[in-house]
Amino acid sequence: MKRLVLLFALIAGMAQAEKARHPDWEQVDFVTALFGELQMLSINKRREYCGYIGRDASGALVATDPVPGEMASCLPVWPDRGEMTVIASYHTHGAFDIGYLNEIPSDIDLQGDIALGIDGWIATPGGRLWFSDHRAREVRLICGITCLPFSPRFYKGTSGHIAKSYTLEELIRRMEY
Repeated sequence: MKRLVLLFALIAGMAQAEKARHPDWEQVDFVTALFGELQMLSINKRREYCGYIGRDASGALVATDPVPGEMASCLPVWPDRGEMTVIASYHTHGAFDIGYLNEIPSDIDLQGDIALGIDGWIATPGGRLWFSDHRAREVRLICGITCLPFSPRFYKGTSGHIAKSYTLEELIRRMEY
């Protein structure tokens, strides 16, 4: 009986480990540099910027040019065929605004990545970096406040408690209020 319980625990643990993937450090470094250049433009212009990240023919990480969006939305342009194999989306959340819950990804952010079958990266006005895992259907905080360039108007705590991860269902509930 103990062996059976151990076997089920092992299987459950393997399933959980496969469900929650961690991005590789090469990608984290690439995205951090990308947002390092883009974040203050987004904050100063008070709008989101977005695009796609992929691998070119040589296997190197590349990104599409950032597309300017609106204050709370952005629609990236899919790259031309052969330019890259898309692996993730990226976007900023613009400037800090007390009227928006912009320190966590929205349910729409995650749903978009799920629909495209790619991961995603989100930078917030407070300088947080989030990873959107389309397979696990969750977002995870990679680094916290001021990890990236941040808005001088950012005021910590206005979004309430920020968890280290959110499932799609948790984001939907969180966005309701």
